[in-house]
Amino acid sequence: MNVTKILGRIFRGLVYIFLLCPLVTVILTAFSDTNRVVFPPRGFTLEWFEKAAQSSEFINSFFTSVQIAAVSVIISCILGTMVSLYFWKTQGKAKAVFEMIFLSPIVVPTIISAVAFLQYYYLFGNVLTTFWKLCLTYAAIETPYVIRTVTACLVGLDAGFEEASLVLGASPVKTLFKVTLPCIKTGIVGGAVFSFFVAFDEAVIIMFMRDARCITFPMRLYSYITESFTPLISAIATIFILFAVIIIMIVEKTIGLSKLY
Repeated sequence: MNVTKILGRIFRGLVYIFLLCPLVTVILTAFSDTNRVVFPPRGFTLEWFEKAAQSSEFINSFFTSVQIAAVSVIISCILGTMVSLYFWKTQGKAKAVFEMIFLSPIVVPTIISAVAFLQYYYLFGNVLTTFWKLCLTYAAIETPYVIRTVTACLVGLDAGFEEASLVLGASPVKTLFKVTLPCIKTGIVGGAVFSFFVAFDEAVIIMFMRDARCITFPMRLYSYITESFTPLISAIATIFILFAVIIIMIVEKTIGLSKLY
């Protein structure tokens, strides 16, 4: 038994190393003083971090991505929470059909979704701007993540809380906002976090719907890599690795996302 535990720990350690090595490589190359990304890095400099902070193109694309992600997260959280509550309250064949429809974006390849939405928006012409096309498309892709996290909270939720609130005189709307939603706030926040990172990191859909006025951060990175592969890319990636780690740690400390799993 001890040998089995030791081998299991060694195997898990190797898996962790395999997963973390690419991130460590990116971080180390960000400090290289060469004009190309090389590993192992040569020399040490913070020049690339300074250039990343002064690049107006990347900064503008960053805020564009944040705006699109924020709007799409709001839409997906509202829609995903409503659908989850419907699944919680409903039984029967209709529930199975709606589950298949709303959870399908998880299994459908992103490139297929991109082509489908591109053809769909073509029917509307120029009624919607690229910004809103991306917001609605990302919201459709993010909604399943919200449904999964919120449903995980609703599984163990006692419906007696709602019944008690209604019996005591609260209206259904007040019961929803004062009782039900506070009980599942962990799932909503968890879905919002996952959805935000999905929208912010999405690079396939923007390739089909982009225009010169709306270039997201991943698209800007892709364009820069195709033109020149300097350690500036590694510096930007390092900043976002640290940013993601900090956000996840804050959310875990305040909300406790690990309780969902």
